[in-house]
Amino acid sequence: MIDKTKIGLLFCAVMSFLSTLMMSGRDFVHVFTSKGIYETCEDLWFKCLVIDGSDFSLSGKMQTAFVEIVSPSDSVVWREKYPVVGGECHGHVYVGDDWETGEYRMYVNTSGSLGAGDTLMTPKRLLIVRELPEAQEYVSSKGNAFIKSVDSIEYGKIRPLNVTIELDSAQYHVRSRVRARVKVTDSDGSPVRAGIALSVHDRLYSYAPGDLDVLSHCLCVRESGAAPILQSNEAVLPDGPVTGTMMSGKKKSRVPMENQFMTAFDYSGSMDNLNIVTTGTGGRFEMPVDMAVSLGSDILLKPVSGKDMKPVLEIDENFAAIDGIRRKAKDKYYPVVRTGVPEQTADDTLDYTGRRVVRLDEVEVKGKAGRYPKRNKMLGYLDSISTPYGGAWVCGCHANMSGLTYLNDYIHGYTHHPEWISSYKPKEHSKPVKGKVYELVKILPAGDGEHNGYIEDIRYLQYSGPQYSEDELLKMNGLTKAKGYYPGHDFEGPDEAEISLGLEDNRNTLLWLPQATADENGEMEFEFYASDISSLFSIVCLVYEIDGKGIGESNMSFKVLNPSK
Repeated sequence: MIDKTKIGLLFCAVMSFLSTLMMSGRDFVHVFTSKGIYETCEDLWFKCLVIDGSDFSLSGKMQTAFVEIVSPSDSVVWREKYPVVGGECHGHVYVGDDWETGEYRMYVNTSGSLGAGDTLMTPKRLLIVRELPEAQEYVSSKGNAFIKSVDSIEYGKIRPLNVTIELDSAQYHVRSRVRARVKVTDSDGSPVRAGIALSVHDRLYSYAPGDLDVLSHCLCVRESGAAPILQSNEAVLPDGPVTGTMMSGKKKSRVPMENQFMTAFDYSGSMDNLNIVTTGTGGRFEMPVDMAVSLGSDILLKPVSGKDMKPVLEIDENFAAIDGIRRKAKDKYYPVVRTGVPEQTADDTLDYTGRRVVRLDEVEVKGKAGRYPKRNKMLGYLDSISTPYGGAWVCGCHANMSGLTYLNDYIHGYTHHPEWISSYKPKEHSKPVKGKVYELVKILPAGDGEHNGYIEDIRYLQYSGPQYSEDELLKMNGLTKAKGYYPGHDFEGPDEAEISLGLEDNRNTLLWLPQATADENGEMEFEFYASDISSLFSIVCLVYEIDGKGIGESNMSFKVLNPSK
């Protein structure tokens, strides 16, 4: 007779073992943002912890985070790469002025967290609005966040840290200085030297559906089981910031070029440091992280090999691979786990007046005709050293009416000497001069019946040099453009000079510290200034043990009042 009880126990033991085995080798990424609701033209600050799912320590294996933000209509509005150091990553996103109102999904992946066969993805939920009242209407229509309440939790390999935040006052006036201290301890009350990420923001900008703290995330991953172990041939993403292959020959018969070199430089044209990248087996190459950090978001690569070898760089399209998985996968949202009775926080009944965003200047240029890019220093340099006259030429024939000479083949379709009219023979064939005005004519092409050879249009133009596109300039100079790391931006506090002059201060995010450290006593002191907004503010603090496996998160609220109201 088979003992069903023993079989059941054996089955549970085997499944437990397999679950543990499956978790090994797979990371997951916890995303901590400066707040949960953003207005268009605002700055979104984030901190990521890459966590090893086998023991819940910070994973030091990965070097690059691939970040995408997807709109409610499923279009990608942000796509950038950021460096990961020791399992930590932090950066900035600019919320565009044309982003639609609704819930956005922020996907952060590394080569250790995403597999080719993945069917689930766990994005960070964010709410983007054009003005704050829209947020309250949206949240009311969606209901509250999914909160799972349990009496007690067996943390297992997860080592929770306790975080307390002490303020020097129970409430503050607008524009007053706030002094505070964070203290981090373990379950025994002993101080812990920890890394800290901290945000202080108006609580009206909190978004409960996206409010998943780090301990909840770890517990949910443990309870639901991790995705299968990543084998090297299953990984979707390379780990380097810029990776690819150097090939030689024609498109259909290209062969990899091993043990070759290429130079890398940024768009500023700076050549102070000689950056060399080498190819290995199969012509593969990977740019070092420190090199990519120094070069910025747009990187230029140029093979050193001779032109006779016809070297071609094929850059890995990493985001295309991510999008392919994302379109087939389903989004999974974990509940917020609370021990005991969930904490009740009083509603913020203050009004929304005075809420305005503080914008960070971007490099984009705006004009009456819309948006158009700046030509950067490197492309300007390439423009200057390119073939000085392009295909344009001057024939020397003088126009009857204007007395000017003709400029040929400068603008498509405009030439005084079309090939199909044999009687048109130029008197000379000289180079145009920058700054000189020429006459340009457009002659009807051959095959146009009785009007063949008629002048259709005449223009007068000051010659300013060849009109090359960016792609043309890069190709002419044997360069390949690659996407590097998005450059860092510092959080900007209040301008002391503006405040002293009494100018309005409408910051809803008062402080963002992505990378602070508690001392050997587990403590860190910080201070900041309140703005002109009277509201209930939240301090949210994420902590992670340095050289250990402890992790935790805490938040508290304080009031800022306007005594004149």
